Amino acid sequence: MNTPSPDESDQLRFLRDLIEENASIAGDVVQLADNLWAIHGFIPVDCEVLMAEFDSYDAAMITLAQLPQRTMRRDES
Repeated sequence: MNTPSPDESDQLRFLRDLIEENASIAGDVVQLADNLWAIHGFIPVDCEVLMAEFDSYDAAMITLAQLPQRTMRRDES
């Protein structure tokens, strides 16, 4: 498992753990409510799920940018 840096957020550590367990992260951020944003993705057992919540779009995008691009998946129709 990756050793987290001291300033790494809990959400980022959680997302990295999900990736290690075969989850795919969507490459976008969704707004759930005023001042509530989320990163979502795909977990083989549960399908599409919310994976992490943030108080701002910028915080969500900064976290998303720190994840490996190989985990980003395009929605399949």
